[in-house]
Amino acid sequence: MKAKSIKGKSTEEIQTALTESLADDGRPKTGGEVREDGGRKTRGIYNPKLTVRTKSKNSQILIEIEDNGPGIPDAIKDKILQPFFTTKKGTQGTGLGLSITNDIVKAHGGSIEITSLPGKSSTFTIYLPI
Repeated sequence: MKAKSIKGKSTEEIQTALTESLADDGRPKTGGEVREDGGRKTRGIYNPKLTVRTKSKNSQILIEIEDNGPGIPDAIKDKILQPFFTTKKGTQGTGLGLSITNDIVKAHGGSIEITSLPGKSSTFTIYLPI
């Protein structure tokens, strides 16, 4: 079966679908996050931020999705696109969101690149052929 084309879908529809599949990190969105400040632990409020950028380059569409979360440790970066891999506890996640997203992107002839600054942010760049 051939994958459906993204032609005819608005940029906003594509961004929304991809953002929703990549954005849930499983953390509570208010209060309680513990951060290290100069050797002390302090409690603060986690204010999630998600930035989505799109551009066309070299016969490809690039969709960059950047967050201000804790980043992805190098030890698990190669595993996060695998089915059923999750860092969430209990019943909070199935480990399928990123795997399914990766399969959809591949079905359209694209790829996903992951860059991360542990403790600061992660960026998922999706490349799709035009």
